[in-house]
Amino acid sequence: MRRTIETLKEFKSERYLVTTLYLRIPPEERATRPPLYRTRLKTFINQLSHWLEDNNTLAPEARESVRQDFKRLEDFVEEPSNLLGENSLPVRGLAAFACSGEGLFETVLLPYVERDTLVVDQTPYVRRLFAVETDFGVNLVVVFDQRDAYFYLIDLQGIRSLEAFSFIRDREILPPGVYGVRTPTGITAQHGMGERNVQMLKIHEQQQHLRKIAETIRELRRVHPFDRLIIAAPDELASAFPSYLHDYVRRTYAGRIQAHDKMPINQIYERVLNRLIELDREQEAQLLRELEEAPSTMKAIGLPAVLRALEWGNVRVLLYDSEFTHPGVEFYPSGAIGLSPDDAPEGTVTVWPMPDIVDTVLERALEQGAQAETVHGEARAHIQGVSALLRYPMPE
Repeated sequence: MRRTIETLKEFKSERYLVTTLYLRIPPEERATRPPLYRTRLKTFINQLSHWLEDNNTLAPEARESVRQDFKRLEDFVEEPSNLLGENSLPVRGLAAFACSGEGLFETVLLPYVERDTLVVDQTPYVRRLFAVETDFGVNLVVVFDQRDAYFYLIDLQGIRSLEAFSFIRDREILPPGVYGVRTPTGITAQHGMGERNVQMLKIHEQQQHLRKIAETIRELRRVHPFDRLIIAAPDELASAFPSYLHDYVRRTYAGRIQAHDKMPINQIYERVLNRLIELDREQEAQLLRELEEAPSTMKAIGLPAVLRALEWGNVRVLLYDSEFTHPGVEFYPSGAIGLSPDDAPEGTVTVWPMPDIVDTVLERALEQGAQAETVHGEARAHIQGVSALLRYPMPE
């Protein structure tokens, strides 16, 4: 993915346009015939094909390049093997970038895509790749029980086991009715050891075990920096464990998943993905409360207000409905965007009509360093398609 991003960052064509696709591929859609994501892509292509025919500003070779882009995207998505993750890791989204006239065709399989997008513009819409990579982050997963601990790093590139940090204690089986104490040389069996002493031994060993895991995590963070810590452990251990973490590590703690050391790593990856989606919904609810409570000078509600805030470079958080679309225009050479040709700034040479301006709004907000958050459910009505929390007050 790093190589793809670097290629796209440097890409520029004087003669041709770039087609960008972000496509949601939910697991339930793979089972339909034909898969629903293919049907959605065909719909988007048909819509943009009509726009392509009506756009008189395009040179014939540029128009033909876009047509070839559409065909390559359809061909790629129609082949199921193209949408399978390495080592059976879950794939729920696709990013693709094409410019047939220049020989560009890059694809990235993603764990999720929030909004379906098919857009033709002068540059690739690559910043959403950065956004997904940043949101997903680097996650340390620790799977442990009373005796063992296994460590995994999970990011967009996949999952890898940190075997050098994992530890497995040797198991020694004692005869029935014989208790044991742990000494520096191992387990020493003792007859008639009181139940209270046995319980104290178990508590002591559990504390030592959790302390060792916490110290290993602290050391591991120096070698492999991570954004979140997620654990999988029995209830008793999981509830006690956070108190053993160093303060600066505890700030990364992001809760639990249900997993065990015998589980295939692709299933561990998927459960981490589901946990990240839960965290994203929690953050969405928090941002919606912040939007509701913010003074009117510190928020922009609806597309016209958000466009004005973007013009000022004043969007801190963009909240958008993934189903919301609205036509608009882009003006060159300024690169400004608006809802109609009447919004053209002084010095405009070319007016570029766009079937859906929302994807460009999202790209511009990310370009300004804003956080972008999808809004789901009934809350979508409150943001009127798209809204924003601002960096500084704006006059009403």
